[in-house]
Amino acid sequence: MERSSEQRASDELVRLIRKLRWIGLENEAESMERELTTRAVPAADSVVATPRETD
Repeated sequence: MERSSEQRASDELVRLIRKLRWIGLENEAESMERELTTRAVPAADSVVATPRETD
């Protein structure tokens, strides 16, 4: 099944949001997340992080 260009763009935003958070740019990530929520096509993946055990 081929994804639409809108779906690919939404998925790319998810990847960008994750990278921004990883490098500590939370404000920019939140801005991108707001943009993502205004898109007609939701991302196939989620940007919600869950706590992980690191020990």
